[in-house]
Amino acid sequence: MSSYNVLERGIARLLGYFPAAKKFSKFSYSHLMYLIYKKSFKHQSIADPVAYTPNQQSSFFGYYDKAPESSKGVILAQIFANSTHKKPSAQKGIELVVFDKQKKPLLHIPICAYNWQQGCRAHWLSNDLFIFNDFNHSKNSYVARVYSLATQQQVKTFDHPVQDSFKTDYFISLNYRRLMALRPDYGYRNLPSLEKEQLSDLQNDGLWRIEYATGEAKLLISLADACKVNPHPEFENATHKFNHVMISPDGTQFIFLHRYLLGKRRVDRLMLADSKTGVLKLLSDYGMVSHCFWADDKIILAYMRGPENKDAYWLLDITTKTFTHFPYLESYGDGHPHVHGDWFVTDTYPDKARMQHLLLANWKTSEVKKLGEFFHGFEFNGETRCDLHPRFSPDGKTVYFDSVFSGKRQLYAMGIDY
Repeated sequence: MSSYNVLERGIARLLGYFPAAKKFSKFSYSHLMYLIYKKSFKHQSIADPVAYTPNQQSSFFGYYDKAPESSKGVILAQIFANSTHKKPSAQKGIELVVFDKQKKPLLHIPICAYNWQQGCRAHWLSNDLFIFNDFNHSKNSYVARVYSLATQQQVKTFDHPVQDSFKTDYFISLNYRRLMALRPDYGYRNLPSLEKEQLSDLQNDGLWRIEYATGEAKLLISLADACKVNPHPEFENATHKFNHVMISPDGTQFIFLHRYLLGKRRVDRLMLADSKTGVLKLLSDYGMVSHCFWADDKIILAYMRGPENKDAYWLLDITTKTFTHFPYLESYGDGHPHVHGDWFVTDTYPDKARMQHLLLANWKTSEVKKLGEFFHGFEFNGETRCDLHPRFSPDGKTVYFDSVFSGKRQLYAMGIDY
């Protein structure tokens, strides 16, 4: 089997304390393994994936927590012509394109605030409205824009960029300049990243709640607030950030990651917040939280470190803080889960043959099905990597994912059977 085994992943975990050594070791070992395990095909899947890429350009959608497709069957994709393995450019923007089911472009919107991991955070607010981030050159600031598909016009602009939203009630914003300083994969390059003294300001930075109807903004949770919850002595010497906000299905609360850096070593905590009051609860403090998704209003499905320091998929009850191990993907390692009903779709990082696996699993019955595997070339690495980031369509009959098996970044759709 070409997946990395428990011993290999354990060694990688230990090397996490020595980032430079880990980077060199990973580069050398992965190239050696590829020579041994290389496959004769670039992809195999249960159905032919369909690319949303017009005129030989490249495309992608972004993060795994949002679906490109609306409940009316209209698809959002980000289109660009520049080389797919280069870093995003503030000078060279991309387009947000709306497609119908027949892959006909309905609307083209130029944008210039994006990254390869989360794009411009484009997502649907309703069947008609979608929101995304952009850069306002006249104000020299990041903004969130809302467009109507029916009128093909912008209907709102907010002075804060979006991280996650709840319909047309409210959205949560964060500081992308802080992300640019501490994790460029998720930041934007239009403004300088925060300087060291700005990074130390924990009172006036954090998560903002923005009211959709009025645009009123409130700093709901500061970085200082998070540091007061089960504080660690090492907080004082650490650099802090928030990322990966995910609002619950009913909109009453949200989870997010409190991450802090000790030199180059990263430590993760999973936090829960009331979406109105900002009252905080610590859900996980085992040092590593990778990727999460709401299974329902009370259960979080996540790949993270749990009890007994075990890195695995866990089902976490936010009320009782009970961790239930989901062992049925143990051989695959970390992934990006997206839930639809009792099922979730997830992926893997490239294995020894440089294949990324696309998987379907039931978080209640534990059934697991393999949907496909897709080649990921070495030229896409670090910040320019392309995770599959799978997401269900609203009806659960289609899986959307980004991939570079063709040699360029593309957004694909593939029908599935349960």
